[in-house]
Amino acid sequence: MTAAERWHEYEESYMKYGLDMKPVEKRIKKEKPAIIISARDKFRIVLLTILAGILGVSVIISSAYAAQLKYDINMLISENAVIEGEIQNLNVEIKKETNITTIERKAMEELGMTYPYGSQIVYLGIDKEPGGDFAMVLKEHAYN
Repeated sequence: MTAAERWHEYEESYMKYGLDMKPVEKRIKKEKPAIIISARDKFRIVLLTILAGILGVSVIISSAYAAQLKYDINMLISENAVIEGEIQNLNVEIKKETNITTIERKAMEELGMTYPYGSQIVYLGIDKEPGGDFAMVLKEHAYN
């Protein structure tokens, strides 16, 4: 570099600051020492990388398993809702069929039943007790 070039560079450093007239201080770069990685450190880095990979894969597998369980639960819930609907329909049919008017209508129309006349009615009471052994009395009435 010639003297004129140095003088020009010197003036440029003063022009930036105007009236302060202080030159730009050049920073001295410190050289960092080279990082030396030993075999033990390399082994630790590889082991840590493998461990992180295993951990990541296990997180993915557990997430997939949880998603599968959630899917199974949702399927069971939907099947349960269908079965509950069928149960409600069956309960409605049971109430409809066990209604006294329905039973009476079926007895009269399908089975041909009628209301009994006064002479056909038998009243049961406490004052009439069968004499002797009750089982023997029933047996006699059944076979005679």
